[in-house]
Amino acid sequence: MKKCTLITVYDPLCGWCYGFGPVLIRLFEAYSNRINFDVISGGMITGASVGPLSNMAAFISKAYQTVEQHTGVKFGQGFLEKTLPEGKVTFSSLEPSNVLTVLKSLRPKETVQISHEIQQLIYRDGIDPVNYESYMPIFASRGIDEKEAMNSLKSAGISQESVLEFAQAQNWKIQGFPACLVETPDGKLFGISNGFLPYEALEERIIHYLAPEV
Repeated sequence: MKKCTLITVYDPLCGWCYGFGPVLIRLFEAYSNRINFDVISGGMITGASVGPLSNMAAFISKAYQTVEQHTGVKFGQGFLEKTLPEGKVTFSSLEPSNVLTVLKSLRPKETVQISHEIQQLIYRDGIDPVNYESYMPIFASRGIDEKEAMNSLKSAGISQESVLEFAQAQNWKIQGFPACLVETPDGKLFGISNGFLPYEALEERIIHYLAPEV
């Protein structure tokens, strides 16, 4: 029997998406045998919005606490005590989205976990989001050669694929991240959430789309 697909539209730099990561992983672990999972990047910070973290440091300094309170996910010392106060790194959605694009092609069954690992490096460890070398631990943990990874990340085609995902999110008129949609086997698309949801609420919304247990 064909399965529906849960599509999560997220952004690697979205704090609420970071908080949503464990929810999505839990859902994947419970229902991956009854529904397909995909994560696409929404392009939250692109074009004229790209700039040093200092441009939004004041906002993030307050907003991260709200995310922690509502989701239980903690931002790490690497980000809070170094990257955020220094404010020097560039915030751009394209480069971390390219990391997800490459890894989805190489390890498609691990997309859900990878999307969260990317955010852990940013918001827990405090890496520079646009420095591809900072993401090499994700590749290495999956036995992917660093040279192969860097060549893929720097290819023009990868950025084009990521930008197409940004455009898809705009075409779907996504108003906030994370957003979840269900695509049925006959191609119909249903939006089921817009913004963070706890596990129980998301499970309740998706339960009637599940394929029967085998």
